[in-house]
Amino acid sequence: MVKTSNRNARASVQARNVFDASNTFGRMVGPLYVVYSYGEHWPLFVHDNGVWYENEDRYSVTTSKHRSQLHPLLETEPRSVTWLKNRIKEVTV
Repeated sequence: MVKTSNRNARASVQARNVFDASNTFGRMVGPLYVVYSYGEHWPLFVHDNGVWYENEDRYSVTTSKHRSQLHPLLETEPRSVTWLKNRIKEVTV
C-alpha cells in the first residue's frame, strides 16, 4: 500500500493502486476499485469493469477538493452515493 498526499494520489487512482492519503484512500473491494473520502460512507469514484463511476451527490468544500485532486481524468458516469454504495454492497455479499 502506498502512503501519499492527496495532491499526489491521482497517479494511484489512475493505476488503480491501493493507497492511503490525508482523509482519502483507494481500495479493492472484490472486483471494484473504490476511492473514498472521509470513510467508506462516502465513495467518490468506483471503477467497475472498465467504467469509472463518479459520486454526483453534493459534497462539502473539502470533499469537493478531494474530488478534484483524485479524479482519474477519464470519462466518468455520474451516479448517486446510494447507487455507488449499493454496487459496492453487491460485490461484498
